[in-house]
Amino acid sequence: MRSEAQKAADQKYREAHKHESVKWGTRLKTEEAAEYDELLQQHGMTRADFIRWAVDELKRR
Repeated sequence: MRSEAQKAADQKYREAHKHESVKWGTRLKTEEAAEYDELLQQHGMTRADFIRWAVDELKRR
């Protein structure tokens, strides 16, 4: 269990960094998500890596 000091430090960190990233997602069918995750794992990519790669590919067109 986290101490009150740790919880306060976590909150302070979240407040300091809350504008550095944004959660950006979508909903997929369970089967689709499993297929995509397996493929990404085979290529050593995270979901975020894939999105960045796909955007770079689109920019090249």
